[in-house]
Amino acid sequence: MKTLQPDYNAPPITDQALKILEVLQNKPGQWLKRKEIALDLGKRRLTPYDIELLQRLCDEGMAEIGKRPNPTPIGYEYAYRAAFQD
Repeated sequence: MKTLQPDYNAPPITDQALKILEVLQNKPGQWLKRKEIALDLGKRRLTPYDIELLQRLCDEGMAEIGKRPNPTPIGYEYAYRAAFQD
């Protein structure tokens, strides 16, 4: 079992980050693209701040990030899901 240690120097998780985490937790085990997360939040797309919050959730161990190939010029897209808690 992995035990997460809090980073007491990190700023607190914001309400927006909790909303993003709730979207991920409402679809357990599913990988969601940024567009899908945005739509669930009632937005057309995520802001750079939202993307930063997603990364922070991943850094804190509350969410996971993955890359999957796609046919766009960049060649991949990011997907996120809530981390499994033991």
